[in-house]
Amino acid sequence: MTMFALCCDIKIGSVSFKSVHDVKITRSIYDLAATAVIQVPVTAVLKHAGEPPTHIETAQAVKVGDPVEIKLGYNGTLNTEFTGYVKRLNYKVPLEIECEDEYYRLRFLNCVFSQKETTLKSCLSTILTGIELGEVADLTLKNFVVNNKPGSWVLGYLKKEYGLVAWFGIDGKLNAGKANDVKGETVKYVLRENVISDDELKYQLAADVKLKVKAVCYYKDGTKVEGELGEDGGEVRTLYYYDVKDAAELKTLAQEELKRYSFDGYRGKITTFLLPYALPGMVAGIEDKVYNERSGDYFIESVETTFGTGGGRRTVEIGIKA
Repeated sequence: MTMFALCCDIKIGSVSFKSVHDVKITRSIYDLAATAVIQVPVTAVLKHAGEPPTHIETAQAVKVGDPVEIKLGYNGTLNTEFTGYVKRLNYKVPLEIECEDEYYRLRFLNCVFSQKETTLKSCLSTILTGIELGEVADLTLKNFVVNNKPGSWVLGYLKKEYGLVAWFGIDGKLNAGKANDVKGETVKYVLRENVISDDELKYQLAADVKLKVKAVCYYKDGTKVEGELGEDGGEVRTLYYYDVKDAAELKTLAQEELKRYSFDGYRGKITTFLLPYALPGMVAGIEDKVYNERSGDYFIESVETTFGTGGGRRTVEIGIKA
């Protein structure tokens, strides 16, 4: 039987840690920022080749704004779980270090922009200097003006006004569009085998799901059309579209989306070990050997990863079928 020994390599500025009290990483396609909270000893021992170990005060060696890279795994094989920057130090015992991904840089990026008509991609590449773009929706912005606002405000405004889902991938690229525009590789889960807990996973039939879809469409001329479909008394989802031909096509698209959300299948979360590796934007292939007809592929919407003296765990939240 193979023994799995937890390991980590956490770099913060010029300091690196091979062991920590605790790490918690939270990322979701619905959150603008991925976050990490690292708990480390107040005093750390630094080891340099050929030199005697030296003791340092961790809080003096780590500074706000320092780059952060977190790698976790087993038996010396590591996966990158987080890259970003130190946002805040909480002077507790152990020392608590709060971090954010590339979103942190947007807080200090001053944006000025004014155009009568532009595309979302052109706008973002112009004002978010130094930020790489991933999947970006084909959206026309009309009379878009930004007066001395941080990049973080711009993303928040676009999210609120246009219903954009905006998040950074592990590669540091900004995705901005609809919820499932990114479809990454498939992660295989077998219930009761490589899944520790499926207590928060529920199987539902489409017939039992009460759902109302509110469809909003933005046009190139700056106008907006809204419509509703579905049943009252249940869950309400707002879906956003850009430059749809007319109201009839908007209704057709909304009906298709209503079908996608009203499905026979799983909803909720599963808890696993650190393997298999999973990130939002990937696809969870869930296999149930007892109820084989329930097997299916689902978009991964959020992942919470914990690591520390209590072991390593990953909580994966799934969305609609992929």
